[in-house]
Parts: sequence; structure tokens; C-alpha cells
Amino acid sequence: MIKLIATDMDGTWLNDQKKYDEDLFLREFKIMTEKNIKFVVASGNQFENLYLRFPHVANKIYYIADNGALVAKGRQVIHVNSLSHSDLQTILQITQQYDEKATVSGLASAYTLRKNGPDFARELKKYYEKLLLVDDFDNLNDQIFKVTFDVSAEKMPHLLDELKRKYPQIGFVSGSATSIDMSTKGMNKAEGLKYLGSKYKINPREMVAFGDSGNDVGMLKYVGNSYATGTALPIAKRAASHVIGSSNDSAVQKEIWHMLN
Repeated sequence: MIKLIATDMDGTWLNDQKKYDEDLFLREFKIMTEKNIKFVVASGNQFENLYLRFPHVANKIYYIADNGALVAKGRQVIHVNSLSHSDLQTILQITQQYDEKATVSGLASAYTLRKNGPDFARELKKYYEKLLLVDDFDNLNDQIFKVTFDVSAEKMPHLLDELKRKYPQIGFVSGSATSIDMSTKGMNKAEGLKYLGSKYKINPREMVAFGDSGNDVGMLKYVGNSYATGTALPIAKRAASHVIGSSNDSAVQKEIWHMLN
């Protein structure tokens, strides 16, 4: 029996235009509500960005944002796990050692350096509704969840391996084919699902998850039944129970419709 359905957003739920079939979702959500199935949006993205994606039912669904560091029901934040001071300092040192554009994600806002330029900031607005440009990352008055490197697809796997080797005390995952998320070691979307499962007495076997990237692996392995999209990274496909079609064909929503009916 399914009691919880969790889905990643970019490359999984959203198509290349950052949209989805809202009419189909609302029909599905009605059935999920009737069957008391919790719908969870689980993403590396900022909570505010995720909340705005579901204007008709935003207050009725659950969110696991910033790779598990924040859990919310509607607007109500119910769980937060921010970086320790020592881990944050280590990660900020990494941003100074590598010539990669970085974004810091916090509870109040996300932050990127002004020197990265307006084009980079405009691109980030697709993922961060709240974004501030700063001269440096020193003394940010916020609870920080993670820091993300923007890298080329060719460079990403090699840099990811290097960072894991040099800094074993920090958690590194591929947020996408062109990004690396740095956070508390062991922090991932599965931690958010564990919290929701404990709070609402839902066993992992009663959960279903959909994903496409390295930051979905923990979630895909944790639940009873999991699906990776056809365009997913190999590491996500290996972690999933099934591989389905593309987000551009609403494959996740079609699979959910099949499950519910």
C-alpha cells in the first residue's frame, strides 16, 4: 500500500521548459488526498522556489528542500538541519581554493558573489526565488544548508571524485550533470523522508520516489519502490528499481496516474 509519493523536480518532474502538466497533477492530487497519500516534493532547490511551483495546492503538500536540510508542510517549516560552523568554514575554504562559481543556500535566502555577473544571477533565479548578491560569503546572518558549485558536465565527475577524496568529512553529491552540492556528510533527501516517516508512521516500504541525479540516490535506495527517468545520470539509474521515460513526456506523472488507478 502506497502512503507517500516523493519526486525530484528538475529533470524528473519538470520538463526542459521548467513546466509540468498541471491539469493531470491536480486530478492525481485529488485522488492522493482521497486515499490519504502524502505528496512530497524532494529537491536540492530552495523551498521558496518549490512552493511557487504548485499554486493551487501549495499549502497541502510536503517539501524536502536543499537535499533534505529543510522539511515543510505547506508554509510551515517543521524540520531544519543546517551546517555546523566547522563544516561551513571548511566548505567556504573549498570555494576559495577552486575557481568555480558558488551559491550558498540558507533558510532566509540564497547567496552568490556579485563578481559572478548578472547572467549567472539570472540563471540562478530559475532555482532560487530568494537570491542576494554579496561581495563575499563572510558573516552571512543565516542558517546555511549547503553550497553548490556550478561546473561543466565534462569536469563534474572528476571534480566530484577529487573533493570526496580530499575532504572525507564533507558530503558531496552531484546536484545535476553540471553541479556539485556540498553539505553535512550523510545529508540527503532520504533524511527528509525518514523524518516524515517517523512523524507520520510511514514505513519506507510504503513510499515511492522518482529522481534523476546523484542527490536522489539516497532517496531512491531508501523507499520501497523507486524510479529514475530515462535521462537520469547512471548513478541514479543504478539506484532505482525501475527506469521510465523522459520528464519532457510527463513520464513521472503518467507513472503516478497508473499507480493511483
